[in-house]
Amino acid sequence: MQKRLNLWQRLKPEYKKQIKKSNKKYSYKMDNIKRELKNEYWFTQVKYGIAFDVMTPNKLDFLGDAFNSSYADE
Repeated sequence: MQKRLNLWQRLKPEYKKQIKKSNKKYSYKMDNIKRELKNEYWFTQVKYGIAFDVMTPNKLDFLGDAFNSSYADE
């Protein structure tokens, strides 16, 4: 059986970089994003503000596009 990954683990690396870059001056925002995504497994459960902070610097129209599949070793 494969282990389910949290959203932070599933977030595509290029999106993590862009989020970090856009929040360089605001480390508390990066901490909030990371904490929220580490505590959720479904993108539909992410708070609006966190979703906005993930989508905006990555120019995404749909939050679900920011994540890899939900299982390890696929």
